[in-house]
Amino acid sequence: MNGTNGVNKPAPKTWGISAAEFYASLRDKSVQVVTLDGKLYKGALVGVDTYDLVIKQPNGLAILIAKHAVKLIGAE
Repeated sequence: MNGTNGVNKPAPKTWGISAAEFYASLRDKSVQVVTLDGKLYKGALVGVDTYDLVIKQPNGLAILIAKHAVKLIGAE
């Protein structure tokens, strides 16, 4: 039971950090991105919008990755 009067409260719809906060915490940091087809991309996360990520690779090439193609992303 949750609450002081013994009434169950519904679970919150969101908790923890938001996706926007997660991406903001990775701004300009080295990340690894794995896409749904298994390809691995490494570089600095330099841009995020509603649908895409921009990764600047160590060779200086910036690449655009569609968010719907991302399996996972994390800091190196």
